[in-house]
Amino acid sequence: MNLQSAPAIKSFFNGEWLEWHAMMQSLKIIQQKKRAFSIARSMKVQFANEDLHEFDVFILANGNLPICIECKSGEFRESIAKYTRLKKRLNLPASRFILCVAGLNAEEELGLSSMHDLTFVSESSLVKHLATVL
Repeated sequence: MNLQSAPAIKSFFNGEWLEWHAMMQSLKIIQQKKRAFSIARSMKVQFANEDLHEFDVFILANGNLPICIECKSGEFRESIAKYTRLKKRLNLPASRFILCVAGLNAEEELGLSSMHDLTFVSESSLVKHLATVL
């Protein structure tokens, strides 16, 4: 099978699909629970000290603390320290800063979540976790 060489097609199959999956699953739960919400994908935030960060999926629902979902379809371990610092900077509990990593199994999710102050889920367990925080 050959994929089209258009940049948008390559980007989608290089990981953007997971961001769309996370956003669509979030919307599904929010609608089921009839929550007031705002949601953004690929949202860029510039902090007062000029640091610029992009959030794959950012959710505000029912006036609660935000939920940040960072999606990784490839190597992710090098980014853990960055996300831990960002979660701390936003003063969010681990349950509301989610790393959705394609292909993780339940044991890996549990181990990584307990080692790092973040919540690790796979694309298939994302819905279960979101249902607990939305």
